[in-house]
Amino acid sequence: MTVTIERPDADEADRLAPILTALCRRAKASWGYPPELLARWADDLRIDAADIVADIVLVGRIQDTAIAGFARLAARPDHTQLKDLWVEPPSMGSGVGRALWDAAVAIARTLPFDELRFAADPNAEAFYVHMGVHRTGYAPSEVVDGRTLPLMAFDLRGA
Repeated sequence: MTVTIERPDADEADRLAPILTALCRRAKASWGYPPELLARWADDLRIDAADIVADIVLVGRIQDTAIAGFARLAARPDHTQLKDLWVEPPSMGSGVGRALWDAAVAIARTLPFDELRFAADPNAEAFYVHMGVHRTGYAPSEVVDGRTLPLMAFDLRGA
């Protein structure tokens, strides 16, 4: 299966924002979270046109069809942050996630930092570990009391 990765132009941001938002929400829902919890995450699972313009956004397509996933990177004062990496549920396991991860790492390596960091959904931790990322600790959820998120880091200097 051929996965193509592209970086959308800023003039596509208004059109893409609702598409990427809906994709995030479908992917999160695929992990079996109840609707009331998904509703609490609605703001966290929103991609605005300004996000697409300000951050580095990559979209993945399978055989040039509709968007099957996307990733979003942002430079922070001392590291690069993976803000999003989402794959359409029917495309999970197809190589889209790996292709997006590889493309995001390639871009992150061009930035002036040695580490890619992020908090992951606990359901996605195994994927990231498979990609060579390691857990550095846990952070409390900002939305759900008593829930913790794995803090992840990837050494960008490695092979």
